[in-house]
Amino acid sequence: MDSVTDTAAAPLQVGIFWDADCIASTATLVVDVLRTMNTLAAMRGPAAPPLAWTWLCLPHDGAAAPPPLPASAVPSAGPPDVLVHPGTMAASGPHLQEICLRQARHAAALLRAHAARGAPLAAFFNGTALLAECGLLQSREVALPWAFAPSVLRMAGQGVQWRRERPWHCDGGLWSTASLAHTLPAWLDLLAGTQVAELARAAASVLDFDAPRQLTATASVQTPTGEPTPAGALERARRWLQEHRHEPYSLAETARAAATSPRTLLRWFAQVHGQTPLDYLHGLRVAQAQVLLQTTYLTVEAVAQQCGYSDVGSFRRIFARLAGATPGAYRQRFRLRTSRRQWTGMPQ
Repeated sequence: MDSVTDTAAAPLQVGIFWDADCIASTATLVVDVLRTMNTLAAMRGPAAPPLAWTWLCLPHDGAAAPPPLPASAVPSAGPPDVLVHPGTMAASGPHLQEICLRQARHAAALLRAHAARGAPLAAFFNGTALLAECGLLQSREVALPWAFAPSVLRMAGQGVQWRRERPWHCDGGLWSTASLAHTLPAWLDLLAGTQVAELARAAASVLDFDAPRQLTATASVQTPTGEPTPAGALERARRWLQEHRHEPYSLAETARAAATSPRTLLRWFAQVHGQTPLDYLHGLRVAQAQVLLQTTYLTVEAVAQQCGYSDVGSFRRIFARLAGATPGAYRQRFRLRTSRRQWTGMPQ
């Protein structure tokens, strides 16, 4: 699929397992990410929603309705393109296994057929236990929550490798997480490998933490108290670059702000940050340019000037090197606002 707004393409179908014991917050987050991506697609032009989802309700004596979320587009008659298990509210390892035994009676056939096709599958938190019960973790690497890891490994048997050092992990078509907090980055990473990759990357820039963009926020947001924080020479240099990123670069001025020599600053900055102060400055400027290209109607020339570049040609080259696309192409892919024609109600 070449474009996320291709009206001829069928929507990506996501099936989300649900019963009374599933973790509602994870299921809700999964759907809210899909809703955000559909909203971004709608802002870019008239087209059918590129994502659809459905609840795969597992029969249970204490059956509970899925979270009351807006319905997706009507799912297709075929199998889902992506399956998600949001994890289980289990009191103990034995309780988790009991739940998985019940769920496997209804979900095993679908899961095995899905895995046989090599289709993407997300098992968040202890949702990997159901895969273990269905025999789908053999020769797999997975991230596991420490509290349930022994139970999942026991259910999986030999051949599964617990990636203890990873908060979330992707092994082939399987995404797993060790904590609820890492559901978002793992889910966005999965979607970035599908036909809606560009929308997933655009949504990630808004929904996931991005340090450079945080640094390019307005000064009033960065320092609500207005009180300076004591810092060493490198931190003073970094803050100088941040605060003066719109001005012409001067190594001498940056070193003076850090109370050190230019040569010493270059050496220590490279050792700590892995780049020169100028490269760091370019990163800050490009991060700010990305935000402006996504959220404003400013021309590329105006964006360049606001980000400290007097030569738009230099800006284009530096932006393409760091962002992997020209400013115009980046705006087309990742814009987070509707076109001005749509906003004013004018025909496209």
